[in-house]
Amino acid sequence: MTMFFGFMTALVSIGSGVLIVMLIVKGVMSRDRTRKEAFELALQKGIYDPTIIRPNKRPGGNAALGWGIALLGIGIAQVIGFITLGIWNDAAIGALVPLFVGIGLIIFHTIVKRNAVDIETNGKPIQLVPGVDKTSSDPGQEQ
Repeated sequence: MTMFFGFMTALVSIGSGVLIVMLIVKGVMSRDRTRKEAFELALQKGIYDPTIIRPNKRPGGNAALGWGIALLGIGIAQVIGFITLGIWNDAAIGALVPLFVGIGLIIFHTIVKRNAVDIETNGKPIQLVPGVDKTSSDPGQEQ
């Protein structure tokens, strides 16, 4: 009976982890698609605004850290629970998967924060006007 319980716990833990990863990927892809569509609409209206796709100020930006801490807590709780129930040998994988996924997300958050580089912009979108070349030199100067 304990072997079945350990197997089912491991199966549920792995299935939950896969489901969470799939939901995160779907949300990121949906957000990126929405931003790309908004950027293309702005371009059609003659406005080039790169902040639509990559906003300078992200609210929070700590999703990986939050998920990492939550999964780490779940993994630690499962480790403690399995050890106290005496089924650690049968159900270790069910506790180690969320534990190490949580540790990985916390490390990922730390690396991303450390390597983040802010791109300096003036904060104003560029208005594209047909027939006007903004790359040429000052109109008052002769070449």
